[in-house]
Amino acid sequence: MRNSQQDNEQNMKSLRNMAQDTAERAKRRLKKLADRAKATTYLWKLSAGSVAAEYKATARVTTAACKAKLAPAAAKVAPAIAACKAKAAPAAQVCKEKAASAAMVCSDLARVAGVSSYRSARKGWGKASVWGKENWEKAGVVASRVRVRVDRHPVSPLLYITLLCVGVGAIAFNGMYTKAYVAYVDGHEVGVVSSAEELSSIVGNVETRVASVLGEEYNYDAEITLAPTYLDAGTQTNARAVEDALFADTGAMMDAYAISVDGQELGYAQTSQELEEMLDQVAEPYLTEQTVEHKFTQDVEIFPVELPSNTEFNADTLQTTLSGNKEEAEYVTVERGDTFNSIAEAAGLTGDELEQLNPDVESNRLTVGDQLLVKQAVPLLTVETVVTETYEETVQSPVEYVDNPNLYEGTTRLKAAGQDGVEQVKARVTQINGVETQREEVSRTTVQEATTTYMYQGTKEKPSTASTGTFAWPLSGTITSRFGYRDIFGGSSFHSGLDIAAPYGTQISAADGGTVTFVGWRGSYGQTVIITHDNGMVTYYAHCSSLLVNTGDKVYQGQAIARVGMTGTATGYHCHFEVRVNGQSVDPENYL
Repeated sequence: MRNSQQDNEQNMKSLRNMAQDTAERAKRRLKKLADRAKATTYLWKLSAGSVAAEYKATARVTTAACKAKLAPAAAKVAPAIAACKAKAAPAAQVCKEKAASAAMVCSDLARVAGVSSYRSARKGWGKASVWGKENWEKAGVVASRVRVRVDRHPVSPLLYITLLCVGVGAIAFNGMYTKAYVAYVDGHEVGVVSSAEELSSIVGNVETRVASVLGEEYNYDAEITLAPTYLDAGTQTNARAVEDALFADTGAMMDAYAISVDGQELGYAQTSQELEEMLDQVAEPYLTEQTVEHKFTQDVEIFPVELPSNTEFNADTLQTTLSGNKEEAEYVTVERGDTFNSIAEAAGLTGDELEQLNPDVESNRLTVGDQLLVKQAVPLLTVETVVTETYEETVQSPVEYVDNPNLYEGTTRLKAAGQDGVEQVKARVTQINGVETQREEVSRTTVQEATTTYMYQGTKEKPSTASTGTFAWPLSGTITSRFGYRDIFGGSSFHSGLDIAAPYGTQISAADGGTVTFVGWRGSYGQTVIITHDNGMVTYYAHCSSLLVNTGDKVYQGQAIARVGMTGTATGYHCHFEVRVNGQSVDPENYL
């Protein structure tokens, strides 16, 4: 410490001598200057420079001593100082810019002061000399005081100020910024986490999610590195974003396409083209060269989805599903005693509806074991097509009637035949699964004109015995056996008519006008009346107790022809009513 004081004294002495020599030389030069104002300015600069030089010299010595003593402590705080400098750099730049601006202002003020001094220097040269001498003496006093202070404080105050700034800067830095880590996966940044522990928790979540998706255990083995960073105080890291990025990096999910029908997802494929081709296969059976457009009546949608990467696609199974039925067809097996109408009624259908479902079945010739369709299958996908058709249509010859008094009313006879015409029709036909549901005529062109047909029509009053063309019930009673197969007398047999039970002797009437062609006993039918009607149909009235007409009689609709009995093969009083068309028995209920 004593050596240090001696060095300071020597330095101060040397500085004082140097300053005195410099001042003497300055005085001599100033006397030679013609411009007293300029000389005055130089004198100020020299005086200020001397003081500054003395301070600088003192600071160098003091700083060196402080550095030597504080080197170990400085080494410990070096990282904090470096960080502080890095964070303080922007503020330093701002200060530098402000200082430069202030220096420029000071420079301008100095110029102004110089000009002012120049104007007054001419009058105050003597005073300036005196002032210079006095101030030189004051500078010596100041230097002495500095020396005394330095002697008292071997550690420079500047060091204390520096340490204080570092401490304040560290506190301010910690309040302004939060330490975090940037996560990298195979060199690619994925996000920011608060700590390594948080990253470990995120990786655990990712492994759990992937295992849940794939249905098997999964270990995340990608290389993850962390790099420290600083965030503004209050800024939160986004662990969920990092987790999602790592999950995406696993490849646990893959892009695919789904197909849905009326909102229900049915299956998946790797490309939308595969699903489109499956739909084309469903529609193909209903497409022809005349098809101009087609669509599905259901809401069919193909859309992108994400699926587990281990998903296996089965195109055949999905194709079978799309081509299959939503509801299967239902059939009824004909049993003994069933009739066409009874089956229709049990199925909640009319006879006509059941006949449309079974166009190849003869309703009056059912056999035990036959299968009747009572409900059509409902396909999963219904194909609606539109086709254009061009065809020829026959235009019926127009008919004109000529009265003929020799013919009965309601009867006609050809006088002169005309010729049918021909028209070409273009139509737009809508079909559902190949079945026509709508036909819209687009155009019609006449190919051949039709010519008129002339017909005679009778004006002669028709007798009451003539047929009306419709059948009335022959009597009132209870139906005990319908048309079709039935169990009777210990076996199964086909019942060709309708049994109507009524008390003995109840009147039986003709179902329609016609000619009586048989009266008498007819085997198992017993006492029977047979009437042939004008349209060729024949009706039977069997098991009668008495007969009221004779063969060849003309009868009218509702005329009494017999009475209820139990003759022939019968188990009770009833009338067996039978209708035959072209010699074949038909269900009477279809005509009554």
